[in-house]
Amino acid sequence: MAAYTQITDQQLRSLLSHYELGELLSFQAISAGIENSNYFVFTSQGQYVLTLFEHHNADEVQAFIQLARHLGSEGINVPAPLVNEQDEWLHTLQQRPAIICQRFVGKHPHTLNVQHCAEIGEGLAKLHIASQTLTPRRNDERGYAWWCQASSQLISTLPEDQQTVVRDELAYQTEHRAQWLALPHGWIHADLFHDNALFIEQEDELKLSAIIDLYNACDGAWLYDLAIVANDWCALSSGFTAEEQHSAALDQLRVEALLQAYGRVRPFAKNELLAWPLVLRGAALRFLLSRLLASREAHARGEHLPANKQPNEYYQRLLYHRGH
Repeated sequence: MAAYTQITDQQLRSLLSHYELGELLSFQAISAGIENSNYFVFTSQGQYVLTLFEHHNADEVQAFIQLARHLGSEGINVPAPLVNEQDEWLHTLQQRPAIICQRFVGKHPHTLNVQHCAEIGEGLAKLHIASQTLTPRRNDERGYAWWCQASSQLISTLPEDQQTVVRDELAYQTEHRAQWLALPHGWIHADLFHDNALFIEQEDELKLSAIIDLYNACDGAWLYDLAIVANDWCALSSGFTAEEQHSAALDQLRVEALLQAYGRVRPFAKNELLAWPLVLRGAALRFLLSRLLASREAHARGEHLPANKQPNEYYQRLLYHRGH
């Protein structure tokens, strides 16, 4: 369950009383995601999404919303908060910043194919281009500096051989840091897993309808954003055990569709083509570390991460990239 903070019917009705969104009919927790608490809200006038931010303060949320509003003005379908009768969009619920947004039509993809990857490649390139003029950009709190700081604290729960791999990878990334810093960069989504996109499928046509969850958006290498997508959207499998290492491989047809669609909108620089293997490894390392952190936090609450959000998936994916 991703709704870590529980809300009551009375609290939600109080929040909605300052909007003209109709009468509350029901609400339900959204299980996707591992960082924020999200709820579908159903009223007599429509469907909405309530988000409670578990790890961000109000000032950080302001930055996310500035990006969402900018992208919306550029024709990119992303969730922006609704404004109430007092011209307010940011609220406090259970001592956490909270917003309510319109729910987009479409569904999260489950069985991914080349069409999905082509659509998200094109959509991500458009997001990168549309956000270029928005400044200042937010620093990446889970970037290279965090990798260095967090790795020593988080890998102690791993077997010794896995700790050795992580240390070696961090040394490799440090050695090639200058290559990273030379890559074209700007606003990135930084968390564009397939449960953060919505698709509409009608007859034989598949279309991206929205990119959601901008709450990790920050300044970063655009190629890194694409690598995060590839490691998830192009994976042959997810949530596998240590004995299923072959499942860490990427489907090269989907990778090709992703890169070609992205490149048609924003052509790659030469140094990006050379850096692709390096950045794939870095993206795998980042999500191995963040899932180790999420696992530790869940354990402290007496909970467990969903099967498809386990750290081992990204350890195995890191091994795959290091071997290819």
